[in-house]
Amino acid sequence: MTLSESAIREYYRRANPVYEALATVKDYPTIGLNDFVGWYIKRDHDDVEAIKAGYPQRGRVARLDRDYDEIHDRLERTLYAVTTYKTPSAFQQWEPCRYDESEETTVWQDEPPTPGYADLRAVPAWGDIDLADDIKPQRGDLNAETQALVERTLDAYVDEYATLYGTRDAVYALDSVGGAYVFGAPEATLPIADHFSEDPDALERVYDEFLDRSNVWLQEAEARVNERVDGAGDVIQPDWVNNKNRQYKPPLSIHADHDAVVTPIATDDVRYELRPFETVDDTLIEQAVSWADDLTRVEHTDCVDSLVATLWPDLYEDHDGWRATLKAWVEAERERERERQRQREAALQRREERLAELDGTLEGRPISPFKEDVYEAVENIDITEIARHYASDAYDTDPNQPRPQFDPCWRHSESGQSCFVDEQANTFGDSKVNGGGGPAKLMALATGIVADADANLDGEDYWAAVDELRSVGYDIPVWIPEAGSDRVDGGSYDQMPFWAVRKAAVALEVCPEDAFVDREGENGTYEGFPGYETYNETLEAIETAGLKHGRERVTPDENAAGDESEPASTASASDERSGDLDQAHLREKNRLLAAKVERLEAKLEGKSERIEELETEVDQLRTELTTVRFERDRLEAVLKERGFGQEPSQEGREEQSPLDKARRVLSFGE
Repeated sequence: MTLSESAIREYYRRANPVYEALATVKDYPTIGLNDFVGWYIKRDHDDVEAIKAGYPQRGRVARLDRDYDEIHDRLERTLYAVTTYKTPSAFQQWEPCRYDESEETTVWQDEPPTPGYADLRAVPAWGDIDLADDIKPQRGDLNAETQALVERTLDAYVDEYATLYGTRDAVYALDSVGGAYVFGAPEATLPIADHFSEDPDALERVYDEFLDRSNVWLQEAEARVNERVDGAGDVIQPDWVNNKNRQYKPPLSIHADHDAVVTPIATDDVRYELRPFETVDDTLIEQAVSWADDLTRVEHTDCVDSLVATLWPDLYEDHDGWRATLKAWVEAERERERERQRQREAALQRREERLAELDGTLEGRPISPFKEDVYEAVENIDITEIARHYASDAYDTDPNQPRPQFDPCWRHSESGQSCFVDEQANTFGDSKVNGGGGPAKLMALATGIVADADANLDGEDYWAAVDELRSVGYDIPVWIPEAGSDRVDGGSYDQMPFWAVRKAAVALEVCPEDAFVDREGENGTYEGFPGYETYNETLEAIETAGLKHGRERVTPDENAAGDESEPASTASASDERSGDLDQAHLREKNRLLAAKVERLEAKLEGKSERIEELETEVDQLRTELTTVRFERDRLEAVLKERGFGQEPSQEGREEQSPLDKARRVLSFGE
């Protein structure tokens, strides 16, 4: 990479007509940015409160057209655009910010003003169709066989897009140097924006779903291409991650690692030929302008019907056209949300009733049928403890800041101050990535469950973080769905699920986790209880904890591990094994109880010592109080004896001469 700064600047000045043509679809602009990082335009402002809070500037996202001069001046090498086109108002959202020099990132007072799904208007199905990693270094020197295979594979992907949009004319492609980009016509979604113009909630839902479904459909298309084109998977490895603000290198942008530029690919005659930087001429610039004009021209809005029919096939069959299909989908989504809300409200009511029975506290309750109890216990954990003891290499690194700063343990921080704790909100923030969260998120970062503060913490990752919090001693109940509670997939549990019974057995210290045994059932191998006594004891403990299990106790003649029955031929051996395991279980339980006794004794000893300390303090206070009372009574007696029991009246004081006043003072001192 030998390009000079001046050569790059002059080059992008020449290429400006390409980006003028690319910048808008209809009246909807797209974002432009320099070198993958320059998302925002910033200016000084006069908001006194924001300035006092440490945010001397304000920022908004950069428009490729109106802000091109500033983007150009900041460019070091590679220009980027964004695949989607937004409403103009999305580029008028200013937010207070500051730049953290040590972390080389923008820190926002609130949320960054990045456009959301409701801001979208012209949205293409898009894919980054990368060359395989072992082929990328050979770009520009591919052998004829590999070159032909890449071209056949790209042509097959163009065919898939043509199926999605209903015509090959609505498909566009770029040679990205390290692979290729394929677009569907962005304007095909404009009718959706018009149809839901009075319903921004519906518009947001549809665009979000459109991008998700198009990504999934293209993943399936990849499988079809690999099956249809022998060897396609060896040379092309696509990345189907289009989203509301997906960056890509527009035509004539210079590649970051090669002195070559992005160029148009004719979708009716796919050729994959590298264009070195030094070969760019006026003819290529004109071709790039023409390609950008074609991409942004509004002529394929009728493709919306093919898009909806392909991405919502089942609903489309049952409804008359794309409008009715999307309307039905939106209403179904809203009804699902309403049903979930009803379920949440019913669960909340049951939880409030249970809390009333428990005198309003969950402390010391090892299990709960309500996830909200887990969430509440987690959110009540003091996040400063986690930051100080588990998530930082150094804590409170800048005492002059109103919020405690800390050096995160999950990444390098040049300043050691790029993360902070908001003690009032019980949250933390990471200025480098504008991310953060609560106690579970911070523990997840500290233990490597997630790697970045802006990553989502949900599903199994969340529950793993909760387990980590429990492991360091925080009292968090284990969620156990009881009989009659709602299932995630709808309906309700007729009885407590077997996996929940096992979890309850461990949480209630009836059965250690490693005491469960593999058993064979109708659906294969599963983890069962070591014997019927342990199973029955667990049910009893669940009842004592106040939960409904809806299960029957078992007898020695039945299988204690669950609902399945064992073959008669194995019953004797199983009984013998169960007896041995029950003995092992009892020994383990005895060990757990002994450890618990030790913990309680130590706790009692600590409390007793504290009581002794308090009793000593009380004795000292009583002695001091007696002394002070004695001194007070003595002084009151002296004052009364000398006639100072009452203050003289105002009138009396006015009649006294200075000599009389002096005599009174002197006589008091005798």
